[in-house]
Amino acid sequence: MSRRGMGRCLVGAGLAVLLWAVLGFTSASLGGPPDELTFANRRPYNEVKRAAHEAFLPLLLRAGAGMALLLIGARILGSEKDEAEG
Repeated sequence: MSRRGMGRCLVGAGLAVLLWAVLGFTSASLGGPPDELTFANRRPYNEVKRAAHEAFLPLLLRAGAGMALLLIGARILGSEKDEAEG
């Protein structure tokens, strides 16, 4: 695999991990779908807050890993363009 292909794969993997982080946090905060959409079936504030707090550390770890992959891939792609010009 060429450096350009590796850079693109790392950027794609970084974006996928960032999306996983955001969707994981959102699904933890929202919880499962309710049986019926009525006011009586809503989740209390404390339950939502507790779920969001528990999902925050995994969000940070996943987002950090995704940003690292994204930046490494962008650096590889940027150095490839610099070598082609020089």
